[in-house]
Amino acid sequence: MGNVKNGSLLGEDYERLLREVGGNYVTLEKEIRIAIDHVVGPVCAVCQRVCCKASYCQRTLRNPWYRFLFKSFNKKKGLAWERREPPPGIGTKGCEIRAGRYAYCYSYNCRKVLSSLETDEARKTFQEISDILKNVGLNFMGKRHLTDVRDWQEITPERLRALNKKIEEGTKRFHELRSLLFMDKPGS
Repeated sequence: MGNVKNGSLLGEDYERLLREVGGNYVTLEKEIRIAIDHVVGPVCAVCQRVCCKASYCQRTLRNPWYRFLFKSFNKKKGLAWERREPPPGIGTKGCEIRAGRYAYCYSYNCRKVLSSLETDEARKTFQEISDILKNVGLNFMGKRHLTDVRDWQEITPERLRALNKKIEEGTKRFHELRSLLFMDKPGS
C-alpha cells in the first residue's frame, strides 16, 4: 500500500475503511468462487485445455486493489505461481488465488462449462453470477473499471464507500441468483 501503510496518505481512518471494504469484497468473492467452482470443477477436472492466461494473474499483482486483497486475505502465503512462468495461478486444484482474483477471471465461462448446465435459464443465471464482481467494479473511476486502477491515489475514501454499496448490492443479487440456480437444492 505504499504511503497508505505509513499513514502519510489518509491515515488510520482510511486503513479501517480499506480493510472493511476489502473484507466485504473478499466475502462476496468467496461465495461467488464456491458457487462457480461447484459448476466448473467437474468440467475443468477432465478438460485438457488451460483457459487461464498469465496476463490475468499478473493483473492481480499490478493492480493495487487486487494486490492488497491478495496479500491481506489469502491464507496461503508464498504461492508457487508467484515464482514461475504461465499458467501462473493454476495449481493442482485450479486457481490458487483465493482472494483478489482478477474480476474478469470469474466472468469467463467456456462453452463446455455453459453446456454442462441443463437449461438456457440456468446458463443465463450462472453467467450473471459469474459477472457479479465485474459489475461491482464498473464505473469505479468515472467510466473506468476497478480493474483499471494503477495507483493508490485513485482509491479514494469516496470511491471505497461507493464500492462498498455496490458490494452490498452484488451480495444481495448473488443470494437471489444462487437460490434460483442450484445452491439451495439438497446435495448442493
